[in-house]
Formats: sequence, structure tokens, C-alpha cells
Amino acid sequence: MTSSGWHHLSYLGRLSPPARDAVLRLGGPRTVQRDEPLIRQGEPGTAVFLLLDGRVGVTRIVENGTLSLLGIRHPGDLVGEMAVISEDVRTATVTALDRCVVSAIPATSFMRCLQQLPDAMLALNRMTGDRLTQANIYRADAVGYEVEVRLARALLYQARRSPERERGRLVVRLRQRHLAMLIGAQEGTVQKALRGPTLRHLVLSGRGRVLLLDVVGLARLAEMEPPPELCR
Repeated sequence: MTSSGWHHLSYLGRLSPPARDAVLRLGGPRTVQRDEPLIRQGEPGTAVFLLLDGRVGVTRIVENGTLSLLGIRHPGDLVGEMAVISEDVRTATVTALDRCVVSAIPATSFMRCLQQLPDAMLALNRMTGDRLTQANIYRADAVGYEVEVRLARALLYQARRSPERERGRLVVRLRQRHLAMLIGAQEGTVQKALRGPTLRHLVLSGRGRVLLLDVVGLARLAEMEPPPELCR
């Protein structure tokens, strides 16, 4: 987290204080209930949305009808910007995973802000680069690792973005179907892996959430360095 309270990898967390204040003044708050679509694939891009509280899932239906989860966005993140910048239709659907509060910013206001505030444009470029990198990581993981390792890596990444705790343990509040789509596996395969011999001592899976019992052990399985912020 930055001193502003926003995660340093989020759009708001990357902005200087003056730029952050300017961006937050552009829109008005709106509440989105869990499982409610915020953006629908194929619609025109008339606004961007700042996620102030809660998380959303970004999904796309490909040509053969398969639903693909492209990513999960967290508080401080920006969604809907690509259609606004390209002046095109939405290429994905954005749906609330929790009860969310968003700031809806009209397209014209957002584009004017990018033109007037170099900090806002730079933060957008860095955010876009990070999302591309993460998408490539998930794609490479799907080829290079077994399901258990991919799960470990995905859980650690999600915990870093939303470091929430339950009974003193880090918790990732995601349904198993979302985890499955995120790592490119079947839901049944993920369910079996979470309860199998490799992961059952490292995580505890429950309804709509996964408790991380051993972050260091999970990082070892994931072939990653244990994130320092998760080991405190």
C-alpha cells in the first residue's frame, strides 16, 4: 500500500496526490451489487470506471462461445478505458465479484484528463503494461506448470493485490470456478487439486474463499520468492 491507502500497483496508487485528487473529482459514485454487470461486451465505450471498493471480474466470450476470465481488478483499479481510448465497443464484460463502489467518469472527461495531466497518462501506460505482463504470465504458467503450481502462483498474486486476513491468515475470496478460469483449468480439477496431497497442508478451501495456511510453503511450490508483505 502507498501512503494514500491505495495499493501501489493500482491506477490510483500510481498517481501523484494532485493527479489522484483530480481524477477522483471527475466522476460520481455508484454502487454495483455482487454478480451485477458493470460493463457488457459489445456495448459502446461511453465511460471509464474507477473501482473504489470491491473487486470485479473481466470476462470475454470468444467466437466459439467459451467464457474466458481475463483478469480480476481490485480497489484503485481502472476498468473500461480501452474502449474509450480506441473509440470502439467494449471487448469484455466486467462483473462485480463483491458489492462494489465505483466512480463513473464520462469518456470526454477522462480523455481531457489524460491530455492535461502527464501523471495520469503515465500511470495508465504502466497499468496497461502490468496487465499485459500478468496475462502473459498466466498464459506461460498454463503451458509450463501443473495445476497445483498454477493455483499456488495465482493465489499468491491475488493475495498480494488484496491482502485480506481471516483468523490471522491471509484469505483469497474467490469461487473455485473463477480460480479455474483464471489458470485455464476445469473447475473439477481445481476442486480436486485444492484438496489433494500437494496443497491440502498449504491452503484450506471453503465456500467462496481459500485460506492460505503456509505462505512460505506455497511460494516454494509456486517456485517464487515469498512476497515479504505476505509473510509479516
